[in-house]
Amino acid sequence: MPEVSTNNKFWLRGGKLNQKRHVELTEEEKKHVALCDCIKAGHPCKNPVFRCNQCGNYGCSQPVADKCTKQGFKSDKCLHCGSTDSMIPIMEDELNKYVEEWERKDI
Repeated sequence: MPEVSTNNKFWLRGGKLNQKRHVELTEEEKKHVALCDCIKAGHPCKNPVFRCNQCGNYGCSQPVADKCTKQGFKSDKCLHCGSTDSMIPIMEDELNKYVEEWERKDI
C-alpha cells in the first residue's frame, strides 16, 4: 500500500465521504462515480471523471495526452496546473456542479 499523504483529508458531507481517492472508495461508492461521456479513439470513453483539488480542473485520466476530448489528467498529473496526486473522483450527482464552477472560473 502506498504511503498516504498528510494532505489527504476527507470529511462527511451530504451523507457520503468527500475527498476520497479512487482506491479508497468502496465498491458501492465506485458505482456512483461519474463516467466520461466523450469520444476516445472513435468510441465512448466511459472512464471515471476526476477533479483537481488544486485548480478545480475536471476530466478523465488517460496514459497519454490528447486521447479523450474531455481529458483532464495524464496519468496522475493535472493537465491544467501540473499538480500531481490531486485527483479526486466526482460522484454522478456532483458532476454538473463542478462543471459549472469550472466554466464560471474559466470566463
